[in-house]
Amino acid sequence: MRLTITMSGREKPVTLPLHYQQQLQGLLYHSLQNPTFAHFLHEVGFRKGKRSFKLFTFSRLFGSHQLNLERKTITFYDEFHWHVGTVLPEVTQELGEYLLLRSDVQIGGQPVEVKRIDVEKREIKSEEIEIEMLSPLTVYSTYETVDGSKKTQFFSPYDEVFSHLVELNFRNKYEAYYGVPPKERLFIEPIRVTEKHKVVTVFKGFYITAWLGYYRLRSSPGNLTFLYRVGIGGRNSQGFGMFRLLFER
Repeated sequence: MRLTITMSGREKPVTLPLHYQQQLQGLLYHSLQNPTFAHFLHEVGFRKGKRSFKLFTFSRLFGSHQLNLERKTITFYDEFHWHVGTVLPEVTQELGEYLLLRSDVQIGGQPVEVKRIDVEKREIKSEEIEIEMLSPLTVYSTYETVDGSKKTQFFSPYDEVFSHLVELNFRNKYEAYYGVPPKERLFIEPIRVTEKHKVVTVFKGFYITAWLGYYRLRSSPGNLTFLYRVGIGGRNSQGFGMFRLLFER
């Protein structure tokens, strides 16, 4: 399920840091009013080995805006839109109720007015789709160096291991949620991704390299629907890997 949330500043324009994913994630977690579920999702998640998956994702904010590169801020002067996707009905229900029923919704400490929430329950019917990223796709591998420190290497869509790591991430998320591995493979191919689509983002002090752009995905309709809801690549719950469907083949 997906929510598209339309908001605006309650009294004045909304100004956020350029790297505002943490503020959006905070709003989402804050909306979870069931303490048991909130603790599970934030602290535990769905596990596959040592990996934990939250199984939700969200987009960047879309709307008329102005960047201030000197102050490293972005200001939204009118309505702006936010997309949230998940396979967990508790997330969409509690987030929707929180945003619609409370009068003091804030993003980054600034009051916002929720204009409307649109709900989408899309099922993908095809085995091949073309997509555009709504939040950048990040693919990486973390390893330990000879001195014992950990190093993270990020990969571009044209690296040889990129498609393998995207598929491995998908398989881990799928098995963490359903308890069994997927039967069909996943294939991803960049179809229009250039250097201008590269995005370097800071999340809680950690630099993340990710990519916007256009891609082709092939798998079963059920697998593609799952990815449509939870996102592709890593760090989905930090605002990475959400896409929109351009068309199905």
